[in-house]
Amino acid sequence: MKRRISILFSILFAVLLQLSLFAEEVIDHDYGYSLDIPEGYKVVGYTPDGTSYQFQHSKLPVTLVLKLYTNGTYKKSRIALKETLSKLSAQYENVDSFYWNQKICSITTFKSTATNKNGSKGWALSTPLDDEENTLVLLCYADEKSAPACEQFMISTLNSLETGKGTNRKPGPVTSYAYPGAEKKQITFDIAEKTVRTEIDTEDSEAAQFVIDCEFAVLNLYANDELWKEAWQRYYRLIFRDSYSRLDMAAKDIKSTLDPLIKKQKGRNENEVINELLLDWVQNMEYKRDSKPQKSDFTNSIDILCEKGSDCDSRSLLLCCLMEHYGTKAELFISRIYSHSVYGLNLDIPGAKINVNGINYLLNETTAKNIKPGLIAQDQSKTENWIPVDLP
Repeated sequence: MKRRISILFSILFAVLLQLSLFAEEVIDHDYGYSLDIPEGYKVVGYTPDGTSYQFQHSKLPVTLVLKLYTNGTYKKSRIALKETLSKLSAQYENVDSFYWNQKICSITTFKSTATNKNGSKGWALSTPLDDEENTLVLLCYADEKSAPACEQFMISTLNSLETGKGTNRKPGPVTSYAYPGAEKKQITFDIAEKTVRTEIDTEDSEAAQFVIDCEFAVLNLYANDELWKEAWQRYYRLIFRDSYSRLDMAAKDIKSTLDPLIKKQKGRNENEVINELLLDWVQNMEYKRDSKPQKSDFTNSIDILCEKGSDCDSRSLLLCCLMEHYGTKAELFISRIYSHSVYGLNLDIPGAKINVNGINYLLNETTAKNIKPGLIAQDQSKTENWIPVDLP
């Protein structure tokens, strides 16, 4: 079987072309895994069989190594990780096992002089793939002096891993390791004068904030970089991916609570109605931006449900998550020029729209009150000033 590795969002065969490619997304179609790595990595080495790749970041002293073990070489992720590190004569303490994507995975930090004569420090992660016969090991490290400053960048790189051949909208492996889940707690909030009763994990807010803080630290590195737009898009993609499944129960309970109101709107598309109800709900929330130095002002979706304040991008992403749960394709739109964010929905009704890849997305304004779907301020209407964020 021909090995297929997708890099830079296109199917490129690095082994055959022998090119040094910048890689923002790496997808292995045969074995079912992908990485949405930070912008600026490039392929600097690989094996002819396509089971090993080395990426070097162009501006940071960070290296990513990908090693695929096939045909049952290792039956346990823990053994695969230890054997890989032993080949580097790496020093490490405990290899921790944890549950992610219905698989027992392994993780540790390590030091090695085999990767850098002055010493390297980093993270190592191992996970079985879907067929259980193949195991993926990732190493992400920096030179020892730079490693502390690059810590969040390395975590972000590994946390972008997805496995499985379908859509994966669940927290990344590092987040799942750090926050394995705890007990549930009940919360309530009102939408359209109806009280929604649902439950969340007591760790959800802290876990979601962990991802936001980590990705914001990475995003800041690109503030004055030519890849700032791509870095911004990635920032929101990874937050969406982490947030989506945390809202599974809330999305279900919101829908069941609002069903009586939806059914009263006979002859209308129910997702048009629920979007109107949700949009009015968020428009009337407390507007709050937490502008602490070096901290994101983005409110995680769990905190929004707990009524802790929010602003345009956090509200827009929340409604993208909820409407995607209800089967409507959503798109986030951000603008550096307008310092604003809105969301778009694939709904066939009149109003202001932006076309992305052949889909017309109806725009929705989340911060101004009483603004109906499809209406947007005249001074924000230039479509070329909006950056679309394709949600995974």
